[in-house]
Amino acid sequence: MKKKLIDILIGVMVIVSVCGCTTQNTVSNRENHNKQEQQTALETEQYIEPEETKEKIVEEKTIEENTKNEEENKEVVEDEIMIDRSATFQLLEDMRIGWNLGNTLDAHINGQTATVSSETCWGNPVTTPEMMQAIAAQGFKTVRVPVTWSLHMTDKPEYKIDEAWLDRVEEIVNYALDADLYVILDTHHEPDYWLKPQSEGLEDVKNQLTAIWKQVGERFRDYDKRLVFEGMNEPRMKGSEKEWSGGDTDGRAAVNVLNRAFVDTVRATGGNNETRCLIICPYGNSVTYNSIIELEIPQDNNIMVAVHLYTPYFFTYEQEQNNICEWDGSLKKDIISAMSLVDKYLIQKDVPVIITEFGAVNKEYTDVNGNRVSNREEVLKWLADYMEVANKYGMTCVWWDNGIYDASGEKFAIFDRNKMSWYDKEIADALIMHAAK
Repeated sequence: MKKKLIDILIGVMVIVSVCGCTTQNTVSNRENHNKQEQQTALETEQYIEPEETKEKIVEEKTIEENTKNEEENKEVVEDEIMIDRSATFQLLEDMRIGWNLGNTLDAHINGQTATVSSETCWGNPVTTPEMMQAIAAQGFKTVRVPVTWSLHMTDKPEYKIDEAWLDRVEEIVNYALDADLYVILDTHHEPDYWLKPQSEGLEDVKNQLTAIWKQVGERFRDYDKRLVFEGMNEPRMKGSEKEWSGGDTDGRAAVNVLNRAFVDTVRATGGNNETRCLIICPYGNSVTYNSIIELEIPQDNNIMVAVHLYTPYFFTYEQEQNNICEWDGSLKKDIISAMSLVDKYLIQKDVPVIITEFGAVNKEYTDVNGNRVSNREEVLKWLADYMEVANKYGMTCVWWDNGIYDASGEKFAIFDRNKMSWYDKEIADALIMHAAK
C-alpha cells in the first residue's frame, strides 16, 4: 500500500505546482476516504528528505520494519520451540507418590548453633537406610528431604555450610537413592531466620539463598536426574497479615526474584545440574489467585512448581473451633476449586505441578452416638476424593509426615520410624493404590 501511496503523493505534487495547493491540504482532503492511509502519509512525510529520494527511503524503511518484525516473531517462535517440558512431565509421572522425612534434617532449636545431632532434636530417631527401604517397599516412589541450613552455616558474606552437616545430608540422600527412590532436597524453615521475601533487604536474602544452592549444587552436580532440588519452602513474611493467603504484590515479586536466583545459581554449577529438574514455588506455596497468576516461570525445560494443599483446612488440621471430623464429600468442591486454579494457570500452560506437602492429621472425635472414635475411616474417604482430583490434573502428591502420631503436635505421621512399621497401613496402602490409577 505504501508504494501505491508514494505514487499518489508524487502525482499530487505535480498538481500542487499548478494549483498552488499544499501536500498537507491534499492529504487532509482524503481523510474522509481513508483515515488509515492519511496517517500513513503523514508518517511517511516525516522521513522524506529530499523529495527525489522518497520512494527509495520508504522502501528501505519498509524492509527495515519487516525485518525487525520477522526477527521479533522469530524470537517468539524460538522461545516457544525451545521450551519443551514433556520430559519433566514424564519425570513427574514417574515420581508418582511421595513421603516427607519431616521434622528430621529440618529440626532446629531457635537461636542455637546446630550440629549433626540436631537431626533428633524434635523427637525423631536417626535416619537409616532401612527406613528408606521400608518406604520403597510400601510402594512410594519419592522421598522429600526437608533441610534447615541456617544454623549449620557461617555468617555473611561466606555463608559457609558446615562440612559435617553437608556430609550427613548427602548420606541420607544416598540412602533414598540406593532404595531406588526419587529425592526432593529443599531448604526448610528458613523464614524463621533469614528468608524474608520483601524488597527491603532482598539483596542479602538473595545472597544467602544463592550461597546455599551454590554449595549444594557443587556437592551434588554429578548425581543423576532422580535427585531434584526445591529452592524454597513456604517463603513468606512470618506473622504478616497475608502470610498464608498469597502475600502482597511486593512479597510475590520478591519470591519471583529469589526463584530466578535459585535456578540461575544451580544451573551455573554445571554437570548434571545444567538439566536437573528444579522446583520453584509461589509465595508461601499458597494456592490463591494472585500467588498463582503472578508467579513467573523461568524459560527452562526442567522446571516444576510446588504448592502445598491441606484442603479443606478444617478437616486436615485439628481446630478448636469449626473442626470438621467427618467427610461426607460436600467439601470436595474446595479441592476441585484449588486444583482447577492450578491447572488453568500453570498446567495448561505447560508447567508441571507437584504437591510437595499434603495430608490430614490423626484425631479422635465424638460421633453422633456419643462415642469417641478415630477419624481414620474419614481420612480414607477424603483421600479418595483428593487423589481423584489430583490424578485428573496429573499432580504428584507427597504426604507430609512429621513423625507425630499420638504425641502433642500436628499428628500427620503414618510411618513409625522407631518400629519400622506403619501407624496407618490402610492410609499408606490407599496412597499407593490411588496413585497407581
